[in-house]
Amino acid sequence: PPTLPGTDVTLTADDGYPLSARLHAPDGPARASAVIHGATATPRRYYDRFAAWLASRGYRVLTYDYRGVGGSRPASLRGFTATMRDWAERDAAAAVRWLRGAHPGDPLLMVAHSFGGQSLGLSDALHDVDGAVMVGVQLGWVGHWPALSRARLALVWHVAFPLSLALFGYVPGWAGLGEDLPPGVAREWASWCTSPGYLTDAVPVAASRFARFRAPVLYYSFTDDDFAPGRAVRSYLSALSGARVTHRRLRPEDLGAAEVGH
Repeated sequence: PPTLPGTDVTLTADDGYPLSARLHAPDGPARASAVIHGATATPRRYYDRFAAWLASRGYRVLTYDYRGVGGSRPASLRGFTATMRDWAERDAAAAVRWLRGAHPGDPLLMVAHSFGGQSLGLSDALHDVDGAVMVGVQLGWVGHWPALSRARLALVWHVAFPLSLALFGYVPGWAGLGEDLPPGVAREWASWCTSPGYLTDAVPVAASRFARFRAPVLYYSFTDDDFAPGRAVRSYLSALSGARVTHRRLRPEDLGAAEVGH
């Protein structure tokens, strides 16, 4: 893998919260700048190798941690009030503003994984891009999953999450996500996932925000992605009614891989 060095930076959200970030710069002039908006509870270090690869191809790339995750985590998650809306409205918006402000002459791209693409419905600031690449983004209502999966997910939202919150004050990563989930995020996510309109039921203006997004989108989904089944993917793509979307749905074997997943 590429070994281009990155530079650690600190972003400041509009409420003053500091966010850990890393800027990966090419050796020469940048072709464009890009912000990587990550998935739920996924630290930026997960994307740093990909960001370094993009930098080796001439792109300036910013990765960052949402509040409560990775380098943006407080000493304790107990009582931490951050929500997924904070991740989009404050943190993702801060990343876009910082990169746009630092390099105003660059075309600006968004690379969105899962929740990162959902953020388009939560913040107008994220629309300030010239193009988007999205991977595994979906609207995660539990009803989009097959029947057996719905039963399993119902236990997660109605039993595992409330029990974890009661016992620990947050959802520990060992419960299945790999990273600890802040309590406010866990409650909001569970609420969205058990509502047919997902986040658009809780944030009605989100539907019109999705529809207003106009930048061209290159969208990837994978047939073995258990976090983004076909119906959930189609629901999201339908929401982007105003964008020109190129959808590439791939099987692992198309990539010479045994599995891809989420």
